[in-house]
Amino acid sequence: MSPNAPSALVAFKTLLRRELLVELRTRSLMTSMGLFALLEVVVVGLGVRALPSDETFHRFVPAVLWVCVLFAAVVGVNRSALADREKGLHGAFLLLPFDPALIYLARLSSAFVFLSMVEVLLVAAAVPLLRFQIPQEPWMLAVVALTNIGVLAPGVLLASATSSARGSEALLTILLLPVVVVVFLGAVGATDALSAGLGLAGAKPYLLLLCICGAMFPALGLLLYGRLHEA
Repeated sequence: MSPNAPSALVAFKTLLRRELLVELRTRSLMTSMGLFALLEVVVVGLGVRALPSDETFHRFVPAVLWVCVLFAAVVGVNRSALADREKGLHGAFLLLPFDPALIYLARLSSAFVFLSMVEVLLVAAAVPLLRFQIPQEPWMLAVVALTNIGVLAPGVLLASATSSARGSEALLTILLLPVVVVVFLGAVGATDALSAGLGLAGAKPYLLLLCICGAMFPALGLLLYGRLHEA
């Protein structure tokens, strides 16, 4: 790192601000993620509109919403990586005088913000269309945050690695889904336990699983992001 390089905190803030400002100006990422997620909810809602609102149905709906979140995340990270690849920004970022891990961290943080906003829209649509009952447990916020990190951390890394490949979106999906299936299982299990009123005691094993993924995947991303592009 150069002696005149900015501090890690200043560099991170600058990169994150750049990510947020670009999206505020273009709105391409939020539009693609949001429309994709809403279309999924509408299609599923039309398919299950005649089903009775019994316990099985209400346990099924959160799993559907997590699937929608997962594929919306795939769309978002892939679109972001492709846009940067087309502009040649990957190589330019690596020339900046600070650790490439900060680029990954800024990407992950901005993707977390955008996916969280999409989830708000998703829940708002799911309440009338899927008769979704929002869990009242405050621990649900931890489940959402940990699931987002667990999905986006490998997603940002793999999207960057596959963006130059032919059929990158399909390739990203194929590579990412096996990695995050454990996150999906943890999210569905925790949501089901909290929705059933079991509280922290019932959701604890799934939260522990999400915590492990939420720590391990970002750590691997920070370690491998710079080396991946150097290679």
